[in-house]
Amino acid sequence: MVNNLSIVGIFCFIIFEIVSFIGILGNGFILVVNGYQWFQNRKMIPYDFLLTSLSTSRFIMELGFLINSSLYLIVNIKLYLFLDDVIFFSWMFFNMTSHWCATWLSVFYCMKVTNFANPLFLWLKAKINMLVPRLLGLSIAVFMVSCFPLLVDYFGHTKWCNLTETLPKNVSQRKVCGFAAVIFLPIQFPFYVLNLGLSTISIILLLVSLWRHTRNLKKSGVGVKDLRTQVHIKVMAFLLFWFFFNFVDFIGVIVYADSIIHTIERDFTIIQGLLIGTWMSVFPSAHSIILILTNPKLKEKCTHFVKEMYAHIVSIGHSTS
Repeated sequence: MVNNLSIVGIFCFIIFEIVSFIGILGNGFILVVNGYQWFQNRKMIPYDFLLTSLSTSRFIMELGFLINSSLYLIVNIKLYLFLDDVIFFSWMFFNMTSHWCATWLSVFYCMKVTNFANPLFLWLKAKINMLVPRLLGLSIAVFMVSCFPLLVDYFGHTKWCNLTETLPKNVSQRKVCGFAAVIFLPIQFPFYVLNLGLSTISIILLLVSLWRHTRNLKKSGVGVKDLRTQVHIKVMAFLLFWFFFNFVDFIGVIVYADSIIHTIERDFTIIQGLLIGTWMSVFPSAHSIILILTNPKLKEKCTHFVKEMYAHIVSIGHSTS
């Protein structure tokens, strides 16, 4: 299949592979570091729990996406309809799980850094360590329950397609036979919007908290570059990066849904599919790099690993010369 691609198609395929591979390495690195630490201590703080859950879901999602695309493009293996649906539903579950993990991580950051005198806010701030894992589980459970009726109905309508392995010519029937994204992507949009909304609220609260803090410092005649201000700015910059990439990912989902709808009537090119896949892989890949660079523990481990790998490569080079 790759041999039949144009130069532009091969270039797009290489870019897609690189972006996906970066995401797999980044999220895999976070998963290994936190997993090893959990294995040693037999416990995990809420922040590490969210980070590990986020990296695990993205690692599985990116790896499955990469394998599926590579099998189709390199060796031209077209999966059966049922297996194709399983891959899509796995991607949908882990994609939404990763979004909820990232959203509650931003809320966790916000609650830990900001300070307001509101009684409800103070209660949430005191209980955030206990609430975050439960809120994550509740969010995923609500999403799965929302999708369950559509899931049962979809597999009921597509049962005969698995026997014939053909798609009906009627366009309305094809929407429920081999095109699961057309049915299930619309129900994901409210959850995407809710994720963006919670992240926006977290950023606004950080901005308000930073503004009030700097105003109080100016009134008291103290310099505005104290430790708390630096923490505010660092967390806010991290959340702004996350919000930007999350918004780009949201636009990518819309483009993906539109391309799937058009596929019902006419096939879109492989290049279009690769561009959409690359677009949707940028967010989990870039966010994993940001997480590593902004986390002191992960940054130290990554720096040590890179130095060890460089020294090992240099020693191999000297031994062969």
